[in-house]
Amino acid sequence: MKFCRRSGTKLYLPLLLAAVVLFTSNTFLSSEPVYTYRRTKRVVSMLEDAVKEIQNKGRKAFPQFRVKGSKWFQGEMYLFIYTMKGVNIFHPVSKHLQGKNLYNLKDIKGRPLIQHLIQKAAKGGGWVHYMWTRPGEFIPTWKSGYVKKAVMPSGEECFVGTGVYNIRTEKQFIIEMVHDAVDLIKQKGKAAFKEFKDESNPFAFRDSYIFIFKDDGTAVVDPAFPSLEGRSLLKYKVICQMIERIKGKEYVWVSYLRPKPGDVKPSKKLAYLRAVTIGKDRYIVGSDFFPAKPLWMR
Repeated sequence: MKFCRRSGTKLYLPLLLAAVVLFTSNTFLSSEPVYTYRRTKRVVSMLEDAVKEIQNKGRKAFPQFRVKGSKWFQGEMYLFIYTMKGVNIFHPVSKHLQGKNLYNLKDIKGRPLIQHLIQKAAKGGGWVHYMWTRPGEFIPTWKSGYVKKAVMPSGEECFVGTGVYNIRTEKQFIIEMVHDAVDLIKQKGKAAFKEFKDESNPFAFRDSYIFIFKDDGTAVVDPAFPSLEGRSLLKYKVICQMIERIKGKEYVWVSYLRPKPGDVKPSKKLAYLRAVTIGKDRYIVGSDFFPAKPLWMR
């Protein structure tokens, strides 16, 4: 949660003081992800169809995935397939990777992306975000990989993925990031908090990241503004409203108005919050994002 922002050399006061909570929703712990944008839906549909092909035909399905212009290979969108131990067994663009164990491959932020893809596939599939250099360019940009596990007729297990550059942020991306954070907290307790500040972990995408505060308003984790950690946030109206909205609930969406970085005019921002208890303390774990506009661009 960003409580203030920089522009040039000036530091602006927290705009959350004037934030207005527009609505809350408690409808998002569905087993079926819901997507807003057509591009995301195409990626998911293509990948899930590929998983069905592999589960029916095994490696005999691979040749069709190499055909450029087919539903499996369109421009920068194509399939890659790895064993669950990180060995590449199919890549239509970088054939030299086939047969290599890339388990320890990292992006520029130090994220072990193959390990993250394996972990996500093992949990049932989903999204992994990382920094990658687009062909013909020199500066890494965000790439979002969608991945699912497949079991071939022979019993061989693998994960199937595809990646997309600069995809619009979906609610599902934020939900998954928060759920993964809560799972880690349940596993490690307070020892997990430091991992949300480490860029090599999968808990940040663009300007979205994991923030945590206690239900008494004490800031616990804020990677963007660590100086706030340990301080009370109750002077910020939106924090008080978030605490009130999630009271008695496990999760909730909150919408409020706040200027985007570099802007003055407020824009709608969405925050997804989940509550988790450690010992006697209740923590609110969340992440937020500015939904893309206009909505007719979906």
